[in-house]
Amino acid sequence: MRTLLVNPPVVVGLMMVGEDEAHHGRTVLRLRAGDEIRLADGAGGAGTGTVQTVERHAILVQIAAVEVVPAQPAELLTIAVAPPKGDRLGDLVRGLTELGVGSIRFLQCERAERLPGNLDRLQRIAGEALKQCRRGRLPQIGPEVDIPGLACLGGRLIVLDRSGSAPDSGSPQPTTLVIGPEGGLTTDELATLNAMGAASVRLAGSILRIETAALAAAAVWACTWEHHQS
Repeated sequence: MRTLLVNPPVVVGLMMVGEDEAHHGRTVLRLRAGDEIRLADGAGGAGTGTVQTVERHAILVQIAAVEVVPAQPAELLTIAVAPPKGDRLGDLVRGLTELGVGSIRFLQCERAERLPGNLDRLQRIAGEALKQCRRGRLPQIGPEVDIPGLACLGGRLIVLDRSGSAPDSGSPQPTTLVIGPEGGLTTDELATLNAMGAASVRLAGSILRIETAALAAAAVWACTWEHHQS
């Protein structure tokens, strides 16, 4: 069933889909009155219903039933990552949304690229990924965080480093995975993380691109935690 995003909460009754989502529903999905549709609010709510009217700037949907999408263990993950260049950043956000992480924070560090100033595009990419993979919740994207600020996020702190040990995901718990920039974190930055109690983890012997490392690490933790829960 096709899905559109709306502001939370989704409720039984008549709901309006506005602006960009209405345009997508009208011109891309080619929705018509009588079509079945699923509305997701990105906060764990989803409703199924029937399109009532399709207008230029709005679609009206009669929602018949609402469900709460169960929370997944991966939502306990925060990915603190030095943003890669260009379209690679969008690919990173898309993949992390599909994996169901709870938060994506852009890491300020010495060798990082310029941090993204406008998050609207990234939020749209996350929304499209949520609709495609039927996740229940959108990740929080931003704000920026520097290395000392990672201590304020709470929970376990794991830094990806080629000198680290094998991954040990443990049981589901608030965890921040730190992925540095191209060229890696500096010796001083690694020392700061070590002093903060961060554990170092090595995913592979080869040098990984930023987005590869972030997605691989998130997948390891998400998969292990889902099996831990079963």
